[in-house]
Amino acid sequence: MNKSGVSKVALIAHPPVISNEFILKLAEGDKAFLPVVNIPRNSPKPTDKLRKFIGMGAKGLKIHAASDGEDETSKRYLSLLEAASQASLPVIIHTGCMHSRLLYRNSGFGEADRFEPWFRDFPKTKFILAHMNLHEPYKAMAIGENYSNVYVDTSWQPAEIIGEAVRRLGAERVLFGSDWPIVGNNLSIGLKRIRECVAA
Repeated sequence: MNKSGVSKVALIAHPPVISNEFILKLAEGDKAFLPVVNIPRNSPKPTDKLRKFIGMGAKGLKIHAASDGEDETSKRYLSLLEAASQASLPVIIHTGCMHSRLLYRNSGFGEADRFEPWFRDFPKTKFILAHMNLHEPYKAMAIGENYSNVYVDTSWQPAEIIGEAVRRLGAERVLFGSDWPIVGNNLSIGLKRIRECVAA
């Protein structure tokens, strides 16, 4: 972060590999780290758990429908969204369809347009479409044009797509995302892409 001039970063939990408690502890007392929690699909009383984590300093909620194998109509998700909305938490959603039985229970549940009812029903909640819908980023951009509470991130996207998103949505709604360490130490590559967009 210091080397790249990044002042704040969202740290996203991914239980059971990276626990919520670990992320919250790591961010404790350091305002540069914004802990984002992910409530596992088998958690009892998920909204109570989210509220507990908010009390411990959680600054965002991550939903990964493709990994969970739950679609956008899930009662669990809707209750989590209600709790997040009440606490003014932004919600980061994994978007994009990457076919991998090893990683995802249902990769199709990551398609960005599936979540449009959420953007409409929770207009005061900020939603971040992680990976900008991966292989179909123009869908994510179109959604962002229709909903002012929708943001996108730059992870996995090339410079020309990032530039197009900035032109269509405005720089303030395109967030730098690295997805590190999933694809290795790509922070410098990601920042290079952003600089190319600025120069273009």
